[in-house]
Amino acid sequence: MFVPATQPVHVEQLVFKGLKQGLTLFVPEKESFVYWLEVLDRQLDQAKGFFQGGAILVELGERQLTPGELAGLKKILAKYRIRIKGFNPVQRKKLNPRPEKQLPASSGVLLIKGTVRNGQRLEHEGDIVVKGDLNPGGELVATGDIIVLGALRGIAHAGAGGNVKAEIIAFTLAPVQLRIAHIFSRAPEGRKGQHGPEIAYIKGEKIVVERL
Repeated sequence: MFVPATQPVHVEQLVFKGLKQGLTLFVPEKESFVYWLEVLDRQLDQAKGFFQGGAILVELGERQLTPGELAGLKKILAKYRIRIKGFNPVQRKKLNPRPEKQLPASSGVLLIKGTVRNGQRLEHEGDIVVKGDLNPGGELVATGDIIVLGALRGIAHAGAGGNVKAEIIAFTLAPVQLRIAHIFSRAPEGRKGQHGPEIAYIKGEKIVVERL
């Protein structure tokens, strides 16, 4: 249950306000975005689940997020079972513009507590977050993003249905196969994944992987 519009919650210098269009998080333009992510993580942890299970709008002002910054924001919110309903103004990536497509209706975030094992296939209209590993032989299919808070060594298909803006994030990224929308990618021979989180997304007509 969220606070009413008359009772904004202050997270240090971050503010959640209940506006007509919905609960909105305001992110100041001063300081780095990484700094505000640390503030957000700390304050949501102190909120003791108050915001869990909700959807929010994010007000960025003139700030434009990089793919890594957007992934970091989604990761922290997913940690507290919060999903992004939209941005105000609409967030556009300067360096990697992508065509808009009509997407399937989202059912929010599917949180999986544990490892997805060989022979398991999970599908969801929305984002999938795994608090564990995706083992070889396991498969995840989501219309939104896929976030694995462990090792991703199976098959992951984000953006099913045509969402070319979807992303795949994992602490260890060593998949059998990645797919985002209609584009496939296999891990190079012998790749074991880097130590630390990585993000996969579409750039041009291929899937690229970067450190977060």
